[in-house]
Formats: sequence, structure tokens, C-alpha cells
Amino acid sequence: MNKTKHIVGFSGGIDSQATARWVINRYGAENTILLNSQAGKNESPITVAHVANYAAIVHPVEIVTPLVKDIWKTEGFAATRGFDGDEELTFLRLIQIKGRSPSRTAQFCSVMLKLAPQRRWVEETFGASGEFAGWDYERYTGVRRDESERRKDTPFSWFDSYFDCVCNAPLADWTKRMCFDYVEAHGEEYNPLYKLGFGRVGCAPCVNSGKEDILLWLTRFPEMIEKVRTYEQETGVTFFPPMVPGKHEGYNFIDEVIEWAKTDRGGRQFNIFRGNVERPTCESKYGLCE
Repeated sequence: MNKTKHIVGFSGGIDSQATARWVINRYGAENTILLNSQAGKNESPITVAHVANYAAIVHPVEIVTPLVKDIWKTEGFAATRGFDGDEELTFLRLIQIKGRSPSRTAQFCSVMLKLAPQRRWVEETFGASGEFAGWDYERYTGVRRDESERRKDTPFSWFDSYFDCVCNAPLADWTKRMCFDYVEAHGEEYNPLYKLGFGRVGCAPCVNSGKEDILLWLTRFPEMIEKVRTYEQETGVTFFPPMVPGKHEGYNFIDEVIEWAKTDRGGRQFNIFRGNVERPTCESKYGLCE
């Protein structure tokens, strides 16, 4: 008997959903485990609802809650820093503890709010007293080579020392559109945010958002921008990395970022049309409205 479980980090985005379908098709639903951590409560309610709907209709999704102790690997270390290790780790709490927001060059949010809690779950579940004690496991990621220059050489498989197992990227040579087609061919609904023009559907917003994503959140879901404003008011630090040179010694708060997002030419020219137009019902970047 092959005693191997196949684990997919299920974010609610199309890449992870296509990966989940690929794994289910290849290894069977009974051997597939999907994990989601809700990015420390920083996701859009639409993404949360999509994951819940998928879990109810297609395949169960195990929700893993990030905890403060996930910031440090050493057991009990959180207490030595004056923190309750079993406190839920939200995105806001992470900023408060770190004294700064994540950024493209210091993207600790992905590790501490997604990977670390999932690793803890795996260690507990496959450990000596866990539900799957004695079973082997492999991980699967939706990383694709055409996503960025950094990922262009992504292999199909490698050993992941962080999770102490083999990690696979079965869709490494796929395009984004192929992922949508694959999911649709199996009768599955994908995250509605894609048809509203969003390219990122994890954090709402992501610290790496560009001008268009920032304006999308502002015009479609201004409550997500208000959430960022609350983060900044409660922590005293900016959510986004420096985007407006010369302001606050290179740092900028959300309202300055919004003004920057309405400009062209590196922030030098104001564009009266940016952020002041009524959004169409569907404006997908991936041809999903056709």
C-alpha cells in the first residue's frame, strides 16, 4: 500500500486551484490535502468565500491559523520575547511585532503567515502521535516559470528542506491562461476577483501592489484601503514600501500612495482619468470576459 499524502498550499488563486485539480486527478481526492491560512486575516472576503465554496463543493480545505510562535522556530522562544505564542498571528499583529511591514525584498509575510503555520500543521499531523503518523508526504506549489525572471528556471521537482520533503511544481511550464482553462474544463468556479481586473487575489491589498491594483481596490472595494489606513494608524508605520520619493524621508502613507497611483511618468504627471472612472462589470487581464 502506497502511504503518501500529497499536500497543496491552496490560496484561492488560480495557480493553486489548478495545482489542486492536477494533484486530485493524479493521486485521488482521498490522498490530497489542501491547506489554507487566510494570510493572517488580510485576504479579501471574496477570496475567503471562494475558498469556503470550493471546500464545500469540490474538495475539503484545511484552514490553518497562524500563531505568534510561528515567527520563531525554537519552541517557547515567543515567551522569552514577552509574547503569547498561542495568540493568533494576524497581518496587523505581525507588523506590530516586527515594527515594519513586509516588502518585496523582505517578504516575511509569506513565510510567517503561510509557510510556517503549514509546516507546523504538517509536523503535528505526520508526527508520532498525529493522524498520519507513519505516512510519507510531498508538497505541491503552483509556481510557474513565466511569472517572473526569478522563477524562469523553476524545476518540476526538488527537495524542500523547509518542509523536509519533496516539493513539486507540476504546472511550471504552464501559462496563466492554461490554468484557467484547466479549472473551467473540470467545471470549477475560480476566484471572482479575476473578472474584476485583479492580478493578485491573495492579500487585499498585497504590499507589492502596483498602481493599477491600488486603484482597483480603491474604486471597487474602498473598505480594503480603509483597512490599510487602520493598520497605519495603529502601528505608526506605512503599509507599502517607499513609492513617493522625498516624502517622510522616503516613506509614504496610504493617502500619499493613492495620489501617486493616480499619476504617470514615475509620479511626475497627474492623470485625471486614473481612479475617477466607473469600472466595467468585467475587466479581466486574462480574457475571461469574452
